[in-house]
Formats: sequence, C-alpha cells, structure tokens
Amino acid sequence: MKKVSLSLVLLALFAISLTSCRDTNKKAEDAGDKIEEGMDEAGDKVEDAWDDTKDATEEAWGDTKEAAEETAEDVKEAGKKAKEKTKEAAKKAEEKVKETVD
Repeated sequence: MKKVSLSLVLLALFAISLTSCRDTNKKAEDAGDKIEEGMDEAGDKVEDAWDDTKDATEEAWGDTKEAAEETAEDVKEAGKKAKEKTKEAAKKAEEKVKETVD
C-alpha cells in the first residue's frame, strides 16, 4: 500500500511539474509576443514621426522659396520705381538748368 501511495504522490508531483513548465513556457512566449508587438508599434511611430518631419520640412522649404521669390519681385519692382523717379528727377533738374541758363 505504501508503494502505491508513494507512486501516486510521485506521479502527481511529476504531473504538476510538467504543467508548471508548460505554463512558464506559454508565459514566456506571450511576453515575447508582447515585446515584438511593442517593437513594431515603436517602429511605426518612428516612421510616422519621420514622415511628419519630412513633410514639414518640405512645406517649410516651399514657403521659404515662395517668400524669397516674392521678395525678389518686390525688390525688382522697387528698383524699377526708383529708376523711374530718378529719371523724373533728372528731367526736372534738366528743365531747371535750362530755365536758369535762359
């Protein structure tokens, strides 16, 4: 009877041991899956941030280029106006010189 009882106890301990190992392996696999999912999410967030940065940079460059073109046009226009005013002033000065000479 002792041998049967002892055998049953050993068999029960062996079964618990195997079940415990299986649970531990399952938990380790679950943890590995969660880590992998976390890494994937982090990678996706980094890619999104990179894309956002790239888009913002391209937009800023476009705005800067547009502003530079507008400034160049304004400078060109201001130069034309200055040229016209200089011509007008020169004509007036010429007329005054002619009046003074006459």
